[in-house]
Amino acid sequence: MDSNQFMGLLIAAIGSLLAIISVIVALIIKPIINLNRSIVKLNDSIDRLNADNENLSIRVKEHGKEIDANREHLIKHDKDIEHLKERLK
Repeated sequence: MDSNQFMGLLIAAIGSLLAIISVIVALIIKPIINLNRSIVKLNDSIDRLNADNENLSIRVKEHGKEIDANREHLIKHDKDIEHLKERLK
């Protein structure tokens, strides 16, 4: 085997290794990287949804307190109306 044959085989072997490495990257590593990106986006979306849900929970509690106060006020007015009706009889 002379040097020209050896160089040809070396170049063919390096080319084959590069092809195998590119296939491995394309079939295995790239989908994993894409999956990691998707997971990060999903986690960010979940964090944003949790923050929105927390804000909504706070607002619902505040509105619930207002509704309870209005209900008590309405009950008081209903009692006053009933007393006035009794007096008018």
